[in-house]
Order: sequence, then C-alpha cells, then structure tokens
Amino acid sequence: MSLSKQEIRERLKTVEQWVTTSWTAIGNAVSDDKFRYVIAIWINGDMQATRTIEFAKLAKGGSVPTNLSTLWSPIPIAPADFRQIPQGGYSIEDPVTVLEGGTRLYARVDGNSVNVTVNYWDTGV
Repeated sequence: MSLSKQEIRERLKTVEQWVTTSWTAIGNAVSDDKFRYVIAIWINGDMQATRTIEFAKLAKGGSVPTNLSTLWSPIPIAPADFRQIPQGGYSIEDPVTVLEGGTRLYARVDGNSVNVTVNYWDTGV
C-alpha cells in the first residue's frame, strides 16, 4: 500500500514509556493485519549517570526474553543526554525499523529508568 505524505501524517502516533532494567514493552503489539513503521525514537538521560539502552523486537507469539531479536547495538545515554534515533533528523517515509503483525518493540536499560518516546504509523497488509 502506497500512501502519500499527508496520509502518513494523519496516521502518526506517539507512545511514551519509562524503560527499566527488565525488558519493557513500548506500545501495544502490532495487529496481525498491520505493519508498524517506527520513524523516530527519543531517549532522555536520567540526570544521574551514563546508561546503556538496548532495543529488541519480540517475535509473533514469542515470549520475553526467549524470542527477542536485538535491533541495534546497545546505545549509551549520558546523564543529561536527549538522544534521537536516527541522529540528525528523521523522515516519515524512511522508518528506523518496521514491526510486522504480531510483533512488539521492547527495551531495557542498565540502571535507573529512562524515558523513551516513539513516533510511528501503522498500515494494513
């Protein structure tokens, strides 16, 4: 399905989640008949120490942590950092990752909780 930029803008959604040392779900699982295009992720440092955050995708019908697939290398976040993925800018037409129906985005951090905000849009199969 090919959408115009305006149609994509109308579908944009944002989810915010505090990520802990346990694998934390970010947003709902993607409906079986949809794809989720994650276009940007913002991470706030915890103002105390440098932390490392990991992102992973849970396979359809899978369990945590057995069926998690790492999306990127662990990302260091300085105490006062406000990190954007992708760095420098993002495009609604160029997602950083795509989640298929039945999958879900997860993250965990190696210390205090950090705040993560994800921008995405969904489309049908």
